[in-house]
Amino acid sequence: MTTSLKRLLLMNVSSSVIFNYMGIFINLFIWEKGQSIFDVAWFNLVMFIAWALAFMYGAKLLARFTIGAVIRVSALCAGITFVLLSWVHVEPKLLYLTLIALPVGITNGLYSAAQNIGISLFGKGKEFTAFFSATNVFGQLIAFLNPLLFALIIKWIGFSGSFLVMFLFIGVMIAVSFYIPRISLKEAGESVFENFSIRHVFATPSLKWMIPSLIAGGFFIQFQGIFSLIFTFSVTNDKLTIALLQIMYTAFTVACVFVYQRFSRTHRISDSRWLTFGMIAAAVGFLLVLFPKPSILIISNVLTTIGLFFFFTIWSSRQFMASNHLTPVQQARFLVWRELILVISRIVMLALILGITDFNGIVFKAVMIFSFSSALLIPFFSSKSDATMKKAND
Repeated sequence: MTTSLKRLLLMNVSSSVIFNYMGIFINLFIWEKGQSIFDVAWFNLVMFIAWALAFMYGAKLLARFTIGAVIRVSALCAGITFVLLSWVHVEPKLLYLTLIALPVGITNGLYSAAQNIGISLFGKGKEFTAFFSATNVFGQLIAFLNPLLFALIIKWIGFSGSFLVMFLFIGVMIAVSFYIPRISLKEAGESVFENFSIRHVFATPSLKWMIPSLIAGGFFIQFQGIFSLIFTFSVTNDKLTIALLQIMYTAFTVACVFVYQRFSRTHRISDSRWLTFGMIAAAVGFLLVLFPKPSILIISNVLTTIGLFFFFTIWSSRQFMASNHLTPVQQARFLVWRELILVISRIVMLALILGITDFNGIVFKAVMIFSFSSALLIPFFSSKSDATMKKAND
């Protein structure tokens, strides 16, 4: 692996620590203020609106600046987030949650644009394969150690102290961003937003079938994502226990990786069957939520975690295969639209979740059935996309 890629790997590690913290502990910080589903849903709703706008702007910035420059802006927004969390407390609560959510969303949106669009320009050499393998290993280690480390830090010096610790990782992220490969979309010769209509971007039949799949996937991912956290927070108020539960869910994900890789090498189980299995596991997990006892909620999270792994692994790989033939700028357009469709569907789901007050109410059950139905449609849309792509190649 070249020195540049090693530096990019270091930056990815520091950013993964930041985003893992944001995903768990900022939501926990908000939950502890009032144990309100509405508060957590509102924070995430505003965050994803900011995420979508920042992702589009990030794609535009990459036509003029390198991925390092965009990542530095993302890191500065992360710094603003922790300044607000540490020293700003305003009323009403919705304004406070909005002020926090905006820089979090901008941080994620800009970084996603730099990561997804910028890295697609690297190419697919052996060193790039080694880079992604190393990224995956470090990502799993961070998912294991980060929750435990920061749970201990929060128990020792409180949330405010943990916010200050995050500035160390933000500093590493900014410093290393000056030394990563200086790549951008300048060489593409045309703007990402030229011929940007959805009709032009999703031009082939296989890509068109991806649109409803992305919409349904966004609903499913968001429902599972927010309630896996809320269920965990509902089980216990102890931060160390919450961290250990998050580590347990990660352990099940790692186990799924080994099982999937072993059976995929022998082709004993097709990807379509893995996808169906994932949807069934998630569906059973959803149904268990109707019995909101602590042990049942933990089992529900385990099943939906397993389901989400198989869903996301196969679903994402099929999207990559369908778009792999595109030029860099065409792939950038596809990635922007993909992100927008996913984020918009997640926003719709969060808007529905705003009306939920408890796990026994009719609103929760209705939203759960809607998410469950969306999840079951994904294998159908995915198979239609595969079939049209195969037909076009024959």
